[in-house]
Amino acid sequence: MSYPNLSEAPRFKSLPEVSQITQLGKSTILAWEAQGKFPKAIRLSKTRRVWLEQDIHHWMLSQHAERLAA
Repeated sequence: MSYPNLSEAPRFKSLPEVSQITQLGKSTILAWEAQGKFPKAIRLSKTRRVWLEQDIHHWMLSQHAERLAA
């Protein structure tokens, strides 16, 4: 995935932060990720997963666009 506008440094977001941003439950985020309905996390270690903030915002905008098109 390319990021054409990197005016800001990429930021990692933890599961609690992603949950707060999206207003989705943590278990929903993990289930949707496993089903391919949500961006894949980046594994920093066996116990630490994060998401790029830009990926989360892109996903949110795509969800909105899909609803408008329906």
